[in-house]
Formats: sequence, C-alpha cells, structure tokens
Amino acid sequence: MSRTLVMLLAGGRGTRLNILGAHRAKPAVPFAGLYRIIDFALSNCMYSRFLQVGVLTQYRPVSLLNHLGNGAHWDMAGKTGILKNLPPFQASRDFDWYHGTAHAILQNLDFIRRSRPERVLILSGDHIYRMKYREMVEYHVDKGADLTIAAMPVAPEETHRFGIIVQDADYRITEFQEKPAQAKSNLASMGIYVFRTETLEQVLLEMAKGPGNDFGKDVIPGMLGRFHLQVYPFAGYWRDVGTIDSYFEANMDVLNPESGIDLAEWKTRTNLHYEGVQSMPPASLEGTGRVTDSMISPGVRIRGTVHRSILSPGVVIEEGAVVEDSIVMHRSRIGADAHLTRTIVDKWCVVGERAVVGHRTKAVPNRLTPTHLSEGLVVVGRNATVPSGAVVGSNVIIHPWVSAPDYHGARVEDGETVVPLPSR
Repeated sequence: MSRTLVMLLAGGRGTRLNILGAHRAKPAVPFAGLYRIIDFALSNCMYSRFLQVGVLTQYRPVSLLNHLGNGAHWDMAGKTGILKNLPPFQASRDFDWYHGTAHAILQNLDFIRRSRPERVLILSGDHIYRMKYREMVEYHVDKGADLTIAAMPVAPEETHRFGIIVQDADYRITEFQEKPAQAKSNLASMGIYVFRTETLEQVLLEMAKGPGNDFGKDVIPGMLGRFHLQVYPFAGYWRDVGTIDSYFEANMDVLNPESGIDLAEWKTRTNLHYEGVQSMPPASLEGTGRVTDSMISPGVRIRGTVHRSILSPGVVIEEGAVVEDSIVMHRSRIGADAHLTRTIVDKWCVVGERAVVGHRTKAVPNRLTPTHLSEGLVVVGRNATVPSGAVVGSNVIIHPWVSAPDYHGARVEDGETVVPLPSR
C-alpha cells in the first residue's frame, strides 16, 4: 500500500457557489466554522496513511496554499510525507491551463513517474465525507482492477448532476453515463478513482491525441470493454458541495446528529494557525446572550440570540440580534437588534443595527443567477456591509465589498443582487 500516490484535484472555480467561490478556490471555502472543504480529503489521506500527496491548484490559489502550508497539519511533512503544490506549468508552446480533470493529471505525468507508484488515487477537494481510502485501495488490488471507482446511490432526481454507473452482479462497470438526462441507474460516481499506474498513463496519452480532457466525459467511457473497471460501493455520508444549496445543507447537517456527519468522531484536521485561531480566547456568552442547537468557534462573542447556526472564529453578535438557520464566517459582526434568517455571511462583513436579512419563503429566484439561488437563501459576500435598518429579501446576493452607498434605498426585494457602484 505504500506505493500509492494521491493526486488531489483542488484547482476548480466554484462557479455555482457564486460569490462564495469568486475570490477563492472552491476547496478553500470555509466549512462548519473552523474548517475548509479540502480538509476532509486531506484528513482521509492522513488517517489512511497515504502521505504522498500532489495538490493540483489553479484558480485563485493563494488562500488555499496559505491554508495548506507545508502539509504538517495532516502529517504530510518530514521524512514520511510530502504535500506538493502542482500548479499549471509552462508547456512547450504556451502556458497551458488545466482544461479538465484528466488533463490536469496528464500535465503532471512527470511528477507521477518520478514518484514511481504502483497505483494512483485521484481525489476531488470539494466533497464532505469520511472514507478509509486504504480499504478502497486494498479492494482494488484484490479485484485486480485497472480502475476502481467509488460510488453510491443518489436520489433519481439528482442523477443528472453525476456520472452514472451501470454494474453487473460482480460490481464490474458495464456502462458509464456522464450527467445523463435519462439515467440508466442511480449509482453515482463519487469522483474517487484508483488507477493502476500503467493503465492511467496509457489512457491519458491516448486521450492527449484527441479533444478530450475529462475523466467522466472522455477517459472512463473510452475504457469500457478494454479494461477491468470495478465499483467500490460506499455507504457513508458524502455530499458534493458544489452549489449554494448543497453547501448550506451540508453545514446544517453538522448540527443534525441524525445526518451521518460527525466531526468529533471523524477527527477532521485543519490549519488553526493560518488565521490565528489557535491564539483566540474561548467563545463567550455575555449579558442576555443565548445559544441553541448551534456550532460556535473560538473568539466568538454573543450578546444576542443564536439558533441552529454556525459561527466561525471571531464573529460578534451584538445585543438584541437574532441569528437563526444561518452561517456567519470569520470576524463578521451582526449589529444590535439585527435579524438574520437563512443567510450565509462571508468573512469580515458588517450587518448594521436593526437590519432584517432573509425570510423563510423561497420567493422568486435570483434574477441574475436563478440556477444558483432559488431556495430562499441570502448570500453576503466578504467585506460587504448591510446598512443599518435595511430589509433584505430572499434569494438575494450582496457582492463582496458592497457598502452602504451601493444600495438603492433601504429595501432589497426578493431575487435582487447588490453590486458596488461603477464609480467605486
């Protein structure tokens, strides 16, 4: 098992996360107060003792790289481990960005060859789950497979979002449909692959001769009938948090003991040094402050009421404020007598006194990006301000760095978007 190299795809732009992914790579988006999304794949690697990890970065990687550091927080530094940043590089003709999941691995074949692994475990950095990768690799070896894909059933209405697998009685893959309109099963690929190294190199070099760039669209369908493709059935908590709704729901799952996600049991690791969290004082409940069914991080000060919400380090909830069914990220401040419902507040935001943000109805979808925001949430971008006394409806997006002069009146109607004025 020591001859297993991990390639962790972490360069994706979180387009469907809208402004949450506009200024950071999707795997760097904060999650559950203390963590970032990529922490789950890294922690899985650590507990599986797969400590040779290449992280493929691309889109706005600065905060992600600062978070990763040298990998020591996941035991990937020193004599036994390595966490290697693998950005796109200068190719022979021009600067060649990663154009897809398989193209990203193709660009790093030299790194794989130098590592001389017997097999390559390919992961995505934007899923929330706990998996014992070592058991999957052992299964792959026992089956003598060229490629093993982790898979689990999904709801039939969700199949269009995934690569869908048809398998035989021996869990061998007989068909693969990438995000089909009409799915032949509800068994979804989790984007977790174990390849024999020789097979991986062969299929990537074949792909390079054509227009293909992606495992799901190009490589895997092209392997059918030529190689031994095996399903590794998974039966735990797993969620793709690539949309605002799925991201919000996964955070709320953390607060639900019946959901299957248990951060204490999972012992997920993170970097508490990057933003100074390790030196913050314990959270404090002051005056009339009250908290129920919530996750509260170090450095939080609560003078108001917090219910079923997640507060990241350094958040301040002023007296009389009510925060319910919401996510408030690092060092944001919710003013006195403000009220937040079903709202995601990014870092370093200010919600002014007496502001009312969100409500419980779905209302109209966001007018500019209806496919991103239609289930009644509000998203406030980092460093944004909601003015005192403002009333903000549902399915509203407030862009990063918006300040009070950018608002057209005290009310933001359902489905609207607030952006900085052009003069700014």
